[in-house]
Amino acid sequence: MDLVEALKSFNRKERFWLIRNALGPASETLDEAFRRRLQQAVGVEVPATAWWAMDYHLDWLVGALTMLARDDAAFASHPNDHRLVCGNQEDMDLVVAFDRTLVLIEAKGDTAWSNEQFQGKVKRLEGLQAAGLMPSPLRLFFVLTSPRPPVGLVPKEGTRWSPWMCDDQERPLFFPLEMPTEFWKVTRWDDERQQPSFAGTRWKIVPSRGSA
Repeated sequence: MDLVEALKSFNRKERFWLIRNALGPASETLDEAFRRRLQQAVGVEVPATAWWAMDYHLDWLVGALTMLARDDAAFASHPNDHRLVCGNQEDMDLVVAFDRTLVLIEAKGDTAWSNEQFQGKVKRLEGLQAAGLMPSPLRLFFVLTSPRPPVGLVPKEGTRWSPWMCDDQERPLFFPLEMPTEFWKVTRWDDERQQPSFAGTRWKIVPSRGSA
């Protein structure tokens, strides 16, 4: 079993299959311009035949890499060291795989990057490495994408980021996400203060000025 076959065997996300049904064969291939931006971020050519999936659960990734690393032994029970399997829906927004290369992509559009959320994903991926589930010569990349480069993301005190998630200047791997710049949003509203309010009894349409 190769990397793509292992990943495919867990990919039961209904949104993915709805898109594949809606777009047909056109959905099989990543856009060329998108591949160019991704290639620039990771420094590796991304072929037109690269497989992709969206909202791919990290628990699924544990299973797929275990199948790849341990063959028939993958189907035994395993100690849940490093909390590899969490039983939740924590996922990667987009997964791109080809040959022995795995690219995990996290996206933000209108909201800001959270160091806590980012570090949570990193911890899960580092757990995969610690468990020996990144078999050589598997190449892993963890990449961020948003309309603007992320700010405020720092490694834990006294540590450095792994090479698979940062560039040669130790910045998170990143490529730009193309999005329109004008959106509206609905929010709960306080008429007296004329501002958004969690306790507001009104709601209002206001400009969306979130930043990534």
